[in-house]
Amino acid sequence: MSTYNGYESKVHWKTAFWLNNDEGFYNLLMNKVELVVYMRISKTEAVYEMLRDLPATTPDGEVWHADTILDLIDENYTEQLQYS
Repeated sequence: MSTYNGYESKVHWKTAFWLNNDEGFYNLLMNKVELVVYMRISKTEAVYEMLRDLPATTPDGEVWHADTILDLIDENYTEQLQYS
């Protein structure tokens, strides 16, 4: 199976790239993760809210990938849970 910079595809990589490297997008992600940690919303709700709050596409025109957003929420959830 071919990968793109360690991700499943270019769409997966671009979603992770923008959410991890743009301050506004990263802050949105961390806010949703915090809501999940404190059981205000579920991980699934966090993904839907992220997709609602993000622009229609990444700044370079790719669609956001929901599975990648969920993966990033899972990664950060585990880390934040340790410090809460």
